[in-house]
Formats: sequence, structure tokens, C-alpha cells
Amino acid sequence: MTETETLAYDVVVLGAGPVGENVADRTRAAGLSTAIVESELVGGECSYWACMPSKALLRPVIARADARRLPGLSQAVQGPLDTAAVLARRDEYTSHWHDDGQVAWVEGIGAALYRGHGRLAGPRTVKVTGPDGERRTLTARHAVAVCTGTRASLPELPGLDGVGPWTSREATSAEEVPRRLIVVGGGVVATEMATVYQALGSQVTLLVRGKGLLPRMEPFAGELVAEALTAAGAELRTGTPVESVTRENGTVVAVTGTGERIEADEILFATGRAPRTGDIGLETVGLEPGSWLSVDDTLRVEGTDWLYACGDVNHRALLTHQGKYQARIAGDVIGARAAGTAPAAP
Repeated sequence: MTETETLAYDVVVLGAGPVGENVADRTRAAGLSTAIVESELVGGECSYWACMPSKALLRPVIARADARRLPGLSQAVQGPLDTAAVLARRDEYTSHWHDDGQVAWVEGIGAALYRGHGRLAGPRTVKVTGPDGERRTLTARHAVAVCTGTRASLPELPGLDGVGPWTSREATSAEEVPRRLIVVGGGVVATEMATVYQALGSQVTLLVRGKGLLPRMEPFAGELVAEALTAAGAELRTGTPVESVTRENGTVVAVTGTGERIEADEILFATGRAPRTGDIGLETVGLEPGSWLSVDDTLRVEGTDWLYACGDVNHRALLTHQGKYQARIAGDVIGARAAGTAPAAP
């Protein structure tokens, strides 16, 4: 492992998803030198495994459903979707999981991109281990912004490790459609992917621990989605917790709370999100690894004067557009504080 010199910037951003990109855009606009550290693809979860591919998959399903309700057109759209074409269009929207365009954008705003795993190493310091093992130390004169987002949270179930379960990532990037799919969960990811795969030819069984779908929304929304899924041929079972899973001769077997065995070719767990803060060095600055980061209204982490957390990682609103909004606020605040023009706190 090779150590290199320490490099100083005004701002260091951990995570080059939409949130990190927006922080960097605003700090560069304020004239601050900015480094962005990314361990995967520039553009983040939204561009490659969430917003973009999920909506690309949903669009043909929704368009066909709308057309089937339109007199004069409904009879022409009764056939199945062209699965290969749907997946190919999805691939185009994810740029085939290449981030060249996003990298060019980062370079265009004048930010420095470091590929690798970034970890805090004390106040205003980030150590980056690159794919080749080379290590760099980045220091921040003004701020470090944590924009690492969230990951899928899997339940602790007997047998799960040996099953190879899908999460939202596998569901939005799959190259083939399973004949049978179990979806565990009743939230947005679960209902979107159940809708997509039922329309693409899977026999979907949706297992929901609670009483209905979309529990964080108005009841009528979940009821309408449940009706649509049932009408499409999906099997919806509420009040049905999964107690264990196994894979027997290639077949997934989920055992419910009543002991019933449900078989499928794949199983998707859409059971929540967890912060991607477990291995970013929070312990070196007195914070708990794996925790959500509490922030004030300027997105500065409570108890610090240099650390910011934007987007999903602060648990205020786990939505891309809200994270981008927060990022613009944080970037402007960092710029104002660096220039000494930030208004005094009330």
C-alpha cells in the first residue's frame, strides 16, 4: 500500500451522488477548492440503482395501463410487454452503468475527483484508499460534507445469508425476469418493483408484515395500489411476516409466521434503509459508526463547527430531491461562513 502526500482543499465531500454533486457545485460557485471522494459510480444510487432505473422500468407499465383505459386504443395494447426492450431502455437510462458523463460534469465545475474509499481520520481530515491500494490524505480548511446516503437494510432472518436475496439494487439492474418473485415489504420500493415484475411476466407474491401498503401515506393511496396489483395478478398477503428463508435446489422457500412455505425463483427484500456511515471513520471524531447524523438547520452536524451531513444520511427526508435541496443550502452556508458573510445565529 503506497502512501502519498497530503493534499489540502477548502472543502472535502464524501460521496458523489446527486447530493454530493450539489454540495460541490455550490462550494465551487463560492470560489472554494473542492474534492469529491466516491467509492462506486459518480452519480450515486439514484442514477444507477434507484430513481432512474426504477422509473424507466415503470414507464412502459404505466403507459400500457393508461392506454388500456382509453377507448379506441385499449384493444391494441392487450398483449404483453417486450421484456427485452424494456430492460434495454432501462440500461440506456443508467448509461449502462458507466459514469463518464457524470465524471465530465465534476471536472467541468473544477472539482477534484478521488476514486476510492474515504474515511474520516480526525477533524477536517479524510484518508482515501484507491482501487489500486494507493492512499491519499485530504485535509479541509473549512468543511467536510458527508453525503454517503443509505443502503438497503436486510432483516436478521435464519437462512438469509445462503439465499442470495435481492435488494433494490438487484431488482433495478436484473438482466432477466424470474418466473416467480417474492417481494417482502409494503413500502414504495416493494410496490414499485412488484408492479414492474408482475407486468414483465413474473408471478409476484407480496408479503407484508403490516395491515396494508404504503403505511406512511394516506390510506387511500395504499388501497389503490393494492387494488391495481391484485387486478394485475399479483398475490398480496398482509399481516404475513417472514420467519425464515432457504434456497432448496435453486428454489427460494420463505416460511411465514404461520409456518406456510411459499416458493419462488428469487426473493426481494424491500424492508427499509440504513445509513452508509458504518465505515467512514465517525469514531475518529467522536461519533457512532453506522449512525444517522443529526444536523442543525444549516446541515451542520450537531456538536461540530466543520462537519456537514446532507441527504439521506441525516434521516430528515430520504428523497433525492430533498437531499439536493439540502445540499444547495449546505454549499451556500459553507461558502458564506468561509467568506465571513454568514448571518449570526438567532
